Amino acid sequence: MQQHAVEFDELSTRCPMLGHPVPFSYCRQCGGALPCRKIVDCWSGRIDIQGFLSRSFSEEELSRIAAPPKPKLLQIIELARAARDRNGQ
Repeated sequence: MQQHAVEFDELSTRCPMLGHPVPFSYCRQCGGALPCRKIVDCWSGRIDIQGFLSRSFSEEELSRIAAPPKPKLLQIIELARAARDRNGQ
């Protein structure tokens, strides 16, 4: 779908992961092409976040957004491998 509306971009809320206010525009794109995995938790009391997500993302994308994060150790290993590969080793 990728028709990410900007209707809420001027709104801000406190990000529990960063610890300071961030605009909706950050939340809807901080995961690259996908929004933050906590977007529903952070915005459900303020806007129709479910409606926004269903209008803006495919079912496959919604599944990826809702997927649990990888374990921290696996994330660290993947980052180390990527760094090693960038350095040609």
